[in-house]
Amino acid sequence: MPIDYKNYHPKWSLISRLIRYHRAGNRCEWCLAENHQPHPATGSKVILTVAHLDRDRRNNRFGNLAALCQRCHLNYDRPQHTQNRRYGKEYRYTTGQLDFSQPVAE
Repeated sequence: MPIDYKNYHPKWSLISRLIRYHRAGNRCEWCLAENHQPHPATGSKVILTVAHLDRDRRNNRFGNLAALCQRCHLNYDRPQHTQNRRYGKEYRYTTGQLDFSQPVAE
């Protein structure tokens, strides 16, 4: 799913590239699957993404970011996806908790 860049830092593309290619060496930082190659566990083509470990898109400190393959990123975000499904997408997450004060703009 494409990301909506208006919800990210203005230089997100640069930040993401620095994390994926320079720090992570074009590999998932958790399972070491190589970008654009078949995943060792699933066989699907790996596309590296960058995860905010505290789930706050405003916190772009390098220590809060991790280059992850789809499998690791989806497994990491599973609790958030479960909450979204349970409570609907009309609420936004900021720090892993439901924040009922900020409705999502459509």
